[in-house]
Amino acid sequence: MHAFTRSAALDSADADADERPLVWVVDDDASVRTALARLLRTTALAVETFGSGRELLERLAEARPRCLVLDLALPELTGLELFHLLHERGEPIPVVFVSGEGGVGSSVQAMKEGAIDFLEKPVDADALLSAVVRALAREAEWRQTRNQIDQASGLLASLTPREREVLFHVASGKSNKRIATELGTSEKTIKVHRGRVMHKLGAGSVVDLVHLTERAGVLA
Repeated sequence: MHAFTRSAALDSADADADERPLVWVVDDDASVRTALARLLRTTALAVETFGSGRELLERLAEARPRCLVLDLALPELTGLELFHLLHERGEPIPVVFVSGEGGVGSSVQAMKEGAIDFLEKPVDADALLSAVVRALAREAEWRQTRNQIDQASGLLASLTPREREVLFHVASGKSNKRIATELGTSEKTIKVHRGRVMHKLGAGSVVDLVHLTERAGVLA
């Protein structure tokens, strides 16, 4: 296999920029933004920079990054405040904090609340790249989970009200006879409904049904 040069890799990435992981850098210091963006782009990442949290929030209405490199001491809306706001809005974006203050308290708080890492300025290049890689891996896991939930919810939406009712009884481990008694119908009818449910959901066993309903968040 031929090895690609870094230049060739970057040219390929530029040709298909939409496929590159998008990282947003938020820092009120223009020189820091430029330096961090230049470093991240050397790894073929797509990078956008912002001077404040407000700018980021405005852009968030149009796009969604896969990772944030976020300055702690931002004007108006601090990095931690922005971090909290994103979670409140249901935007769980992995965050790598950077700070020139070196506040131990803020660092501990950020990590406890789910930040990927907390780096002090001047930021070590290898440490930043390592943290961003971990953030992208975390985001990929979240995205996969969201896709599984969406897929499961879509499948469940294809069921009729009666089929959903039968599904929940079956997933609870009840026999056809017991389900028929509780729903006031015949065991033969339950078998028919059960077969349709298995077919629509592409399930091969009761275990598959349990996993699907758990992913969709509709079965305790």
